[in-house]
Amino acid sequence: MTSAIRQLLFILLLAIVFGAAGCSGDAENVYDITAKRLTVRSPWFAVGVDDVELQASYSGYDIEKQERFSRLAIGDKALEMIAGANDVILGTAFLFDILSMESAPYRDIVEELTTELIKKKQQNPDIVIAIVLDPINNGYSKRVSPAAKRLIENGVDIFYSDLISTKSATRLGVMHHFRRGLRFADTLMLGVLTPALKLVTGVNAPFKNPINERGISLQSIVNALSLKANHRKLLVTDTNGGYECLVSSANPHNASIPSTNFGVSVKGEIAKYVYMVIREDIRKSIKLNECLWSRKDKKYRRGYLEKTLVPMAVSTQKPTANGSEVEVCFVTESRIRDEVIRMLADVRSNDEVRIQMFYLSQIEIVDAIVETSKRVNRPVRLILDPSKDAFGTEKDGTPNRQVASYLMKKKKEMGLKLEIRWYETHGEQNHAKIMTITNDRTGKYELMNGSANWTGKNLNDINLEANICVRGSKKLVDEYNELFDLFWWNSDGMLYTIEYHGKYEKHAGMMKWIEGERWGYVAW
Repeated sequence: MTSAIRQLLFILLLAIVFGAAGCSGDAENVYDITAKRLTVRSPWFAVGVDDVELQASYSGYDIEKQERFSRLAIGDKALEMIAGANDVILGTAFLFDILSMESAPYRDIVEELTTELIKKKQQNPDIVIAIVLDPINNGYSKRVSPAAKRLIENGVDIFYSDLISTKSATRLGVMHHFRRGLRFADTLMLGVLTPALKLVTGVNAPFKNPINERGISLQSIVNALSLKANHRKLLVTDTNGGYECLVSSANPHNASIPSTNFGVSVKGEIAKYVYMVIREDIRKSIKLNECLWSRKDKKYRRGYLEKTLVPMAVSTQKPTANGSEVEVCFVTESRIRDEVIRMLADVRSNDEVRIQMFYLSQIEIVDAIVETSKRVNRPVRLILDPSKDAFGTEKDGTPNRQVASYLMKKKKEMGLKLEIRWYETHGEQNHAKIMTITNDRTGKYELMNGSANWTGKNLNDINLEANICVRGSKKLVDEYNELFDLFWWNSDGMLYTIEYHGKYEKHAGMMKWIEGERWGYVAW
């Protein structure tokens, strides 16, 4: 091999290494970004100070009136983005129009969103609107919800994410491989197997389906038992000022409305990047015919990705006009885990760490919290959901009560700087998945938010998840920290949190957490 060829290969190798640096590197210039569906880590995108905003939806308890109250902003932001869109509205959600409530909802966000999407399509027939949902929304079968029916009748295309290509939810993976086998057999039999299964076990099936009154087929049971989900909550729209995305922990779902959630909206190139990730999920759905099309035109369907939901060029060129030091990064699945561990590993003695979490069970992250608590001068503070409430049913506290007990035991043994409080829920959930790391002296302002609970199911490439990282935004971090401290101290006279010791100390046993995390059934 000549020296010139060696030099060329060396240059190519450097280009590949530095081109794949992702979130851990500095902001790059113009990129040719190849869209991915899973395990995504974007470059850092520079944005203006005012181009990134926090939306907070939360509930508390009015002790004097003896009633729960809610302050809701995420749904309002989504409606605002939809109303302002010009050419495209692209969203993805875990829960949309299922698990109906026995009583009237606190707010009918499903109706509001459905009506606003239809209104936008009627005002502008050329606008592209596509919604990606988890298969739970079609009852793991052929259910078409009332909202979905209205949407497709009014020009909105709906897609259901494929989950077979993600990792198995359990180590055994029996259901995962059974699903693959069913799909392969159905392909070999030219699509005859699926209707046959439905004929045998479908309409008159003895299995009760809480979502689909027509019964559950064998294939539907296998889908449900696979314990995987498209758990992302994303919205992308365009306006006269460019593209904007909303990355949230909130499901657009009536029964979830009172739960505490946070969303981060960002304008700029990162929104185009998120668009391309969702577009890749839709590509997979089209390939597998997991679609509810708004048009019967076969030409429209065949050319959908090239002529309707067109690809976008994404640039990460750092803007020079505003001098902003704010940067944002989009991460999914195991890349979220990697980024959480990196952020905690970079915590220094005078940094202040605040964590508010629905489910905390991923052992690497629990250990990282322990290690971080050894280094800090001020306690790492956690507000955890007591793992008690779930849409009208009461749970046994797994996994948060076991994890909290483990952390408090480590605190006593090792002298950790760590404190925990419980969000005192009254039927709703502390559904947040957010962390900030703050240091006013050094100018360190970091925030992580999104759909991912800190569990193995959410962070090991099983579920589809989506988070956003923000660094350099004092405004954003301060805004969240003020809310966290409000919850922590109950400083407005309302009840948000209670101390660790007492009401929620008892749990269902450490092995239920540890073995559940190991085998993949601990939590969503």
